Amino acid sequence: MFSLNNKGQSLILFVLMLPVLLFVMILVIDMGNLMVEKQKLNNINYIMIDYGLSNLTKEDLEEYIYNYLKLNDEKIDKIKVSKTDNDITINLGKKESSMLGHILNLKEVEIISSYKGSIIDDKKVIERLK
Repeated sequence: MFSLNNKGQSLILFVLMLPVLLFVMILVIDMGNLMVEKQKLNNINYIMIDYGLSNLTKEDLEEYIYNYLKLNDEKIDKIKVSKTDNDITINLGKKESSMLGHILNLKEVEIISSYKGSIIDDKKVIERLK
């Protein structure tokens, strides 16, 4: 009987699957990085809403929040703060690049965070907007 030599077959399959595995790994790392950046932006926004609700009577509150956000993260390029008597809304946006975007020549991804806080019955109510 004849026996076939299969020693090189697994090497060829490994070499063919290596680019697919690398692409999936880079995709997972990029998505994880974007999720971390989104959560950082949400955390900053939540903290500033909480601060704003504590200091609603301050006259230059919008300017203070704007300056603090710029100091905290220089990549934030869209900041919109609106204040009324009992509530405050902050919309933040920034652009984040990724490894996969550089490889495939894609544009940067825009990350957006919107929160609204209000005082109802002497309690702070903070909610994330979509």
